[in-house]
Amino acid sequence: MSDSDKKGFLDRIMSEADDSAHPFLQKIQDNIKIIALVVGTVLFLAAAYTLNTFWQERQITRANAEFEAILAQQDPDTRIRELETFLDKAPDRLKGAIFLEKARTSMNVEDFSRAADNFGHLGRIDRDMRPVALLGRAKAYELMEEHDQALRILQEEAAAIPDEFLAQYLTLLSFNAERAGNYQIALDAYERLKDEAQGADVGFIDYKIETLRQKLSSE
Repeated sequence: MSDSDKKGFLDRIMSEADDSAHPFLQKIQDNIKIIALVVGTVLFLAAAYTLNTFWQERQITRANAEFEAILAQQDPDTRIRELETFLDKAPDRLKGAIFLEKARTSMNVEDFSRAADNFGHLGRIDRDMRPVALLGRAKAYELMEEHDQALRILQEEAAAIPDEFLAQYLTLLSFNAERAGNYQIALDAYERLKDEAQGADVGFIDYKIETLRQKLSSE
């Protein structure tokens, strides 16, 4: 269609339209530049968002690959050193996994102080991993024979322990309470642990309960 045909076609539409349609069409023509600008801005923002999302996903893919390469390191000291370097530039969604791996590797090489620190960081940044971080941190202090500190952590964070971790929690609590000399807390924990045993062999737990009762009665 030629330009003249287009103009004639538009004129015919305008002449056939009733009067009530003219103000609306005129308003569109008056504001066509603004409408085009708005549409153009929306399209630009959509393209920018898509590009940003693409680069974010690409960066995460690269970060995952780098993280996996670090995990393949056989030497634990090298792995921990590279994890510490990687932590500064890693995406937030990977930082919990990095702290967990640093804690796990530190436990394996019996660097319990560093393991406790990393479990502490993990619990602060990842709510879903908080129970694991709490139990891991308490275990690290137990292995350092700092039973008072382990007991304090377990008592302060008791509310954070879901039912599926209760048996592990009570095991740590009973042992560290007894070693810290708090026999009543230890006894209560062993009695709760016996209830959680659900038909399993509880001979050792019964022995500990009886021993603690005797200690408490002799005080």
